[in-house]
Amino acid sequence: MTKPFLLAGVMTATFATGAVAQDCTASGDAEVGIVEIVQFRLADGVDRDQFIAAAASTMPILCTMNGFIGRVLSEGEDESWTDHVRWTDTEAAQAAMAASMENEALLPFMMSVDPETMTLTYQVPIVLE
Repeated sequence: MTKPFLLAGVMTATFATGAVAQDCTASGDAEVGIVEIVQFRLADGVDRDQFIAAAASTMPILCTMNGFIGRVLSEGEDESWTDHVRWTDTEAAQAAMAASMENEALLPFMMSVDPETMTLTYQVPIVLE
């Protein structure tokens, strides 16, 4: 069962029951300074299971990148996807993005995304007390 909700009139996210954040054990306790939000649709011919496998294969690589904390990948009922990636700071996120473009091990994931539909934003997390 999925439950959509509207966040600040800007982004619709869908959470599946039982979903968990994928964190690197070494940096899971790091303070999040920035959240990279990438919204997209899958490239033509890429099925859901193939994409999830490609996304999962990126975790060992991401966990070696300076400043990476973790991520949550979510799927909308309209077949859109959102990758919520937590970083220690914007500089680390941008450096990782540049390095990712040259990392052949990340190609299956990157080729699974339709670049024409991709939007990327950086947002500062707010801690609710």
